[in-house]
Amino acid sequence: TDDGFAASLKLNGQPCNKYGQDIASLTLSVRFDTSDRLHVHISDTEKTQYQIPQWIVPLDKGLGVDKRHHSLEFTHAHNETSGFGFKVQRDGEAIFDTTGHVLVFEDQYLELTSNVAADANIYGLGESPNWFRRNPDNTTITLWNRDVADPFGENVYGSHAVYMELQSKSAKFHGCYLHNSHGMDVVLAPGTVQYRVLGGTLDLYIFGGPTALDVIDQYTQLVGRPACIPYWALGFHNCRYGYTSVDEVNQVIANYSRARIPLEAAWTDIEYMDKTRDFTFDAVNYPVSEMKKQLDALHARGQKMVLITDPAIHVDDAYGTFVRGRDQDVFIKNADGSLYVGQVWPGYTVFPD
Repeated sequence: TDDGFAASLKLNGQPCNKYGQDIASLTLSVRFDTSDRLHVHISDTEKTQYQIPQWIVPLDKGLGVDKRHHSLEFTHAHNETSGFGFKVQRDGEAIFDTTGHVLVFEDQYLELTSNVAADANIYGLGESPNWFRRNPDNTTITLWNRDVADPFGENVYGSHAVYMELQSKSAKFHGCYLHNSHGMDVVLAPGTVQYRVLGGTLDLYIFGGPTALDVIDQYTQLVGRPACIPYWALGFHNCRYGYTSVDEVNQVIANYSRARIPLEAAWTDIEYMDKTRDFTFDAVNYPVSEMKKQLDALHARGQKMVLITDPAIHVDDAYGTFVRGRDQDVFIKNADGSLYVGQVWPGYTVFPD
């Protein structure tokens, strides 16, 4: 078609089946979605691999643009040693180039490698407490959500498989987003960026930039713009784990006023709960009566209260929240229909779906 094409890919040689079963028949789909966004999707022809449903993460499809008038150029090649590869160029400069690298597509492991500059300027691939510019010298960035106390350089709460790169020669930015919800490592090495993914498909979106703001605009046009937030959320907030009582929190709030530091919101972490169970209060250290007084005092000064709630419900027949959720069938289940049970702060927990 004018805005793209599709092609079939076949397994090059014998399967290795190293991390799963090699998939012998793939489909390559290339579409020029908008004037500065290119969609490259490599999927299994039989469509048995998991793909994120459109109703879960609605993506903007774009109107489609004639490839002859697009800002990006797509080419592909076959190498006797490495097999299929493709290259995306902007004004003659490669911004995503897999040529010369083996493509691995198994049911439980995908591997795709792109050439970059030896000292590439890459930003993104969160969530991780790290330097703004990612270290391109043999750095493994893991995308696997977990709740941990901010270890430098490691994975934490969220996974965002999107990056932007600043080309040193042209001083232009471009971006790349992999639409895949499986756990993965993105390995930065001198001259390459490599995806190692635990399943799904290689659903790539390339953004032409050329400025950093352009890349962000093109990315959020695809996945959705940020939601509008209340004005007070932009102010200074106090949030800390470890306060032992409502009295201690009240003292912290008072200290802000005493120091003449504007405070928009006071957060209280899970210590306020009874045995860290959602929708409860510790009757000794955080009695409801005192929490109401704190709320009234904050509201009287135009301030807000935020109580942290974990999406993990303690498994206990004596705990009303668990019983009601079970009776209403709201918890995530295993394939056999049993409740999916994890372990969080209260102990064994289930999770609302």
